[in-house]
Formats: sequence, C-alpha cells, structure tokens
Amino acid sequence: MIRKIILLSAWILGFSCGAFSAMAQTENAAVRLSQMDKGTHRILLVFAPDSQNELLQEQNKMLRQAHSGLTERDMLVVQVIENNVELNPPLKETIPTADALRQEYKVKASQFTVILVGKDGGEKYRADHPQAPAVLFQIVDSMPMRQNEAQQKRPK
Repeated sequence: MIRKIILLSAWILGFSCGAFSAMAQTENAAVRLSQMDKGTHRILLVFAPDSQNELLQEQNKMLRQAHSGLTERDMLVVQVIENNVELNPPLKETIPTADALRQEYKVKASQFTVILVGKDGGEKYRADHPQAPAVLFQIVDSMPMRQNEAQQKRPK
C-alpha cells in the first residue's frame, strides 16, 4: 500500500514538473518574442503549414507590394513555416522556435494564421486568411503609440 502511494506521488510529481516545464518554455517564447528587438517593431506573425501554401503565397505577394508601408510603421514580418522561423527584416537576436511560437499563439501546424503583435507585446489582431496591408495599416494607425510616432515625425 505504501509502495503504491509512493509510486503515485512520484508519478504526480513527475507529471507536474513536466507541465511546469512546458508552461515555462511557452512563457519564455512569449517573452523572447516581445523583447527580442526591445519593442522597436510591431510584429506580424504569419503561420503556414508549408512554403507552397496558397494563402501564404497570397499574403507574401501583398506584403512585398507594401514594403514601404511596413517600414514606415516599424513592422517586422515573422514567418513560421513548418519548423522554420524567418524574419524580414532579419535581426541578429535569438528568436523562439516554430514550436514555441505555435504553442504561445495557439496555432496548429496545419493552419494558416496572421497575427499582429504591438510594440507592447500584446496581440492586436488575428485572422485565418491573408490580410491586405491596408487593413493591417489601419489597425496600426489607430493605435495610440503609432499616432504619437506619426506626430513626432511630422515637420514643425
């Protein structure tokens, strides 16, 4: 009887440690993503199951045509495709793994998802289909931080 209690206690302890470890890894991914460039960029996460995904191709085409708007709004595009994470523009910072980002943002490996993350690290918008840059820019431009940035850049 005592042996069963000890085994059960050990199993519960091992399970709990594993759960805490998984939570810590996910938490670390969120912290690393929101702080990897010290809040200088808004992050557009684009998740796709593979590089041949039609929705990904459509999203990339739209983003290429909006390069200047992305730059003007300090937007960093982070693509999570299969097990790869790519940044545009590239940064030298250590970035979370594809699995950690999928866990943090609750995106399945088989789905296409676009997520806009503000400079404060908070999720601002999510969609399961490609987003026109004009839609994303409208969301960003309505943010108080962006409005302050625009006022500071205006010639006086």
